[in-house]
This record gives sequence, C-alpha cells and structure tokens, in this order.
Amino acid sequence: MSTTIKSTALDFDAIKNNLKIFLANKSEFADYNFEASGLSNILDVLAYNTHYNALIANFALNESFLGTAQLRSSLVSLSEGIGYIPDSKTSAQGTINMSINLSSVTPRPSQIQIPSGFKFNSTVDEETYVFQTTETLTATDNGEGSFVFKTSSGSSDIVIREGTSRTKTFLATKSVDNPIYIISDKNLDISTAIVRVFESSTSTISTTYTDLQNANTISSASTLYILKETPNGLFELSFGNGTTLGVAPDEGNKITVEYLATNGSDANTAKVFEPQSQVTVNSVGYSVTVSTVANAVGGSDKESLESIRKNAPFQYASQNRMVTAVDYSSLILRNFSTLIKDIQSFGGEYALEPEFGTIFMSILFNDDVTATTVQTTKDSIQDLAKQLSVASFSLKFDDPVKTFIELDVFFQFNQRLTTLSKNTIQNSANNAIIDYFSTNTGKFNQSFRRSNLLTLIDNVSPAVLSSRMNVKMQRRFTPTLTSVQGFTIRYAAEIASPDDVNQIITSNSFRFRNKDCIIQNKLNSNKLQVFNTEDKEIVIDNVGDYSGDTVNIVGLQVDSFVGSDSFIKLSATPANQSVITPLRTDIVEIDTTKLVSTTVDVESGVTN
Repeated sequence: MSTTIKSTALDFDAIKNNLKIFLANKSEFADYNFEASGLSNILDVLAYNTHYNALIANFALNESFLGTAQLRSSLVSLSEGIGYIPDSKTSAQGTINMSINLSSVTPRPSQIQIPSGFKFNSTVDEETYVFQTTETLTATDNGEGSFVFKTSSGSSDIVIREGTSRTKTFLATKSVDNPIYIISDKNLDISTAIVRVFESSTSTISTTYTDLQNANTISSASTLYILKETPNGLFELSFGNGTTLGVAPDEGNKITVEYLATNGSDANTAKVFEPQSQVTVNSVGYSVTVSTVANAVGGSDKESLESIRKNAPFQYASQNRMVTAVDYSSLILRNFSTLIKDIQSFGGEYALEPEFGTIFMSILFNDDVTATTVQTTKDSIQDLAKQLSVASFSLKFDDPVKTFIELDVFFQFNQRLTTLSKNTIQNSANNAIIDYFSTNTGKFNQSFRRSNLLTLIDNVSPAVLSSRMNVKMQRRFTPTLTSVQGFTIRYAAEIASPDDVNQIITSNSFRFRNKDCIIQNKLNSNKLQVFNTEDKEIVIDNVGDYSGDTVNIVGLQVDSFVGSDSFIKLSATPANQSVITPLRTDIVEIDTTKLVSTTVDVESGVTN
C-alpha cells in the first residue's frame, strides 16, 4: 500500500487529488466518499495552503536570480552583488552659444565670468523645464565690445543640463562600521553628483571625492565614494573602509552632495532656451544672447528592468577595463546609454580589410541626437578608452551602414472566407509587414527572414490562401550635382548573378543631359549602364560593374534629382532572397515607399 504523496503536481486540483489518493489507500478510509463529506472541505484548505506556499517558494526563488527576478528591488540588489549600479534618472542636455554686447558700455571690463548654475527656461509640450550651466564660463572682449562665452576647454559650444540644483549635508559618524548616508530623492541624477568632505561643520576647506566607478587606481589613501540606488528607490552614499576602497571621512567631518534633480526624458526635444536672469556688469544688468546649437537630448528615466537584466552580467565580465570588444560595448553603454539605440564592436581582424591592434566601434544613436552631440560623444568615448584600455589598441568608429529592403508581395485572396473587404485585408497585410520590420530589424545583428514574414501575412485572415514575395536590397548615396564621381557601395548580402531576363541592378530616376535616366546592369552581364528612360537609349555604356556584395560606380554625373529625394536609391536583387543577415556594421530596414502588395482574387482571377 502506497504511503507517498506525489509532489510533482503543484496546482490546486492536483494537490487535492493526491491527498485523496493518499488517504484512500489507508485502511481507515477504505471506500470513503470524500466528495460527500466534511473532510472534503478540510482537503480544500490543505490543498489551498500547499498551493499558496508553493507559489511563494516559486516567486521567492525567481527573485533570487537576475534572469527571472521581476521586482526592481530584487534586480537592484542582485546587480549590486556583481558590482553593477543601475542607471539613475539622467538629465536632458542641450548645447547653446552665449554672447553679450557691451559696445555701448564705458568703461567695460576686458573679461566677464558667469559662475556655474546660470539658468534657462525651456518649454516642452506646454511644460516648463529649467536648464543650467555646469561650469564657470568666461568671455573676453573682442575689441569692439562683443563677448562670446566659452568653456574651460575654450569651446563656444556650451552644454546645459535640465534639473534643479540640490545639496544634501551630512555629518560623518563612526557609530557603526561603514556608515551609509541616505539621499531621499528619487529624481537624483548620479552623473551630476559632486561629493565634498570638509574638516568640520564650519570649515571652508574641502576634498572632492571621486566616484568609485570612475577610478582608475585604488589604494588605501584614495578618496572615493559609492552612490547607488537602494531597493526602495532612494539613494545611498557610502565610502571606503580605510583599506581596500580608500579612506573614509573622519567622525565630525561635514559631507555635502550637490546634484541635479531631473525630470528625465520629459525634457527631451527642448530647443528654445531663455535666460532667467541678466549678467551684471558695473552694477548694471545686461541681457545675454542665446542661440541653440543642439536640442536637448539624452534625458532618461531610471534604467529599465530588462536593461539591468541584460547589462549587469556584461558589466561584471568587463570588470571596468577594456580588453575584449565586448568590454568596449559594455562600458560605453554604461556611460552613454541615454544617447545610444544600439552598439556593435569587433576586433580589427574581423574587419573587411583586417587591421590588427584596432577595435572598431559602430554606434546607432537615437534619432533625436544631433551631429554635434554625436561628435562630442565620440570624443568622450575616445577619452574613456584611453583611461580604461589595458592593451595598446586603437579605437576607430565605423558608422552604421543601412541596407533597405524593397518588397513586392503577392497573396491569393478568397472573398467568400471573410466578411472584410479586400482593401481591409490588404491594409492588414501591409501593417503586418511594417510591424515585422519594426520588431525584428533596425539594429545590429537583426536578420530579415522571408519565411517568417510570409507566415505573418498568411495569418492575417483565413481569406489569405497563400503568399509569395520578391525581395530587393537598396543602398543610398548622395552625389555632388553636375560633378563626375565614383562610388563604392556595399550591401548586407551577396548580389545575384546576372541573367538574360531580369535587371539585377537598377536605380531610381535622375536627370542627366536634360533626360530622365537610371542606372542598370546590362542583361547577362555585371557591367553597369546609364539608360535613358525617355528615349529608351543607352547614354553611357559603361559606368561601373558589380561583384559579390559590392557595386563599383565610376564616371557618374547626376545633374539633378527627380522627385523629393535628395539622393540616389540603388537597388540590387540578393543572391538569396530567403534571408538577409547583416554583419559587422550593417543594419537592415524596410523602405515603405518601395512596399508593393498585390492581391489576386482566386474567385474571379482579378489582380489588384
């Protein structure tokens, strides 16, 4: 007779049934009708309690691992255990030029300074946000009374950050080992924090401490601090222990933390910055002239759960040093994630033209990041690499290369199998195509798979009986008008071999010698020609060729563009239309203007 309860099933009904089987095997309950007795209610309670405890145990176990935890407090604690500090809110930052005209002032100073914290108002969606400078600005008279403000590095491009300046003050204590100081502000931007330690509460002499994450070397004498999120969403400040993590403030020292409390992503896109005050010269206030160089970008909320789950293990593996290509990506994301949509890095040995001793970095910036901010960020990344790289590698940027997909889709449609109109079904199919590309492409290492897309189209409606599609790749280039030029254009996949039926290479129209022309390959040849679409004549017999994944264009002249595009679209049929897998810096996207869907009515044989 069995005396064992099965423990493999943990749902309510299975637990109760196992309990009944266990009791039924006891001689005391032989032939007992459990369902018609009060004992059934007791079994319900036992099964409920067992099921409830099983759920608690399961949830608790899930919260113990980065890969399964769902609570932010759990992820914050787990990531802390491997040395990863999740990003706090990050303030949006804009770039401006500032100047003041004192040509009518006599006498006037030769130099003017504006201290850090000069404030500006800006409006986004009818909400007003405060931006401010983060360093002392200096302007020198040009001899005619015009003063242009510059940063300490001599740049006239001034970065301003959104947020409200706040200062928290603590008195150091030794009542416990490694005391922790809590900052009760969920809007704190860790990257703006400045921690100073004064000898006493009245002292004006201070030592500025360094964030542990930015430290290159650590000794018992290092002045370092750790500022991180707590499980309840606030922030805690701590210091070294006087040995391995540097010196700690002495008892009675005053600790100040200056930072910006920010609104995060809400202030992004701010573009007009109005000074809150004037600059005083000779006891008179004068207005500052401000021009926007770059709209506000980079503001973000606290790091998401999925981001913590993904980035923490890689950050742990890199150990705050740049050795492998993955280390470069991980540490750059840690410092500049608010500006970056995706990142790809690889060793020079994997480049198209191998370059040993080099790390290639390709960064896909967010759409609202301006060219000025892109260049500033790249310069900052180079500085970071010089600090953290432990090998003699040079870092080179290789911008993303976008290959656009053109689709010609056909699907059979039976009106009798749906109450929806043909146009509705066709629109649904087009939406399914666009959603597929939005979800599965647009970043590095994301492939286009024709079979997956065809399955989605077939699932749009029972009235869609089958579907097929022709695929082309498209690259874009911008020629200098009226100039004779050459271009080397590489696609994300190999180009099909020429045949005697189809044009493998073709472009959109452009004007040349007062005629609409296109580029196309000669049938059964990889030679490229300029073809006059009006007179159906070949204008230039040889304008380049193609092989593998590359098109070489030589001696091309474009006099003007046709239509609204200010570039040439060059389309190529891939050797394998089933899949296009981008490598290295390649990214695949769809060109919605080249999406053509055709419906074939199987009842009437009508094509639309």
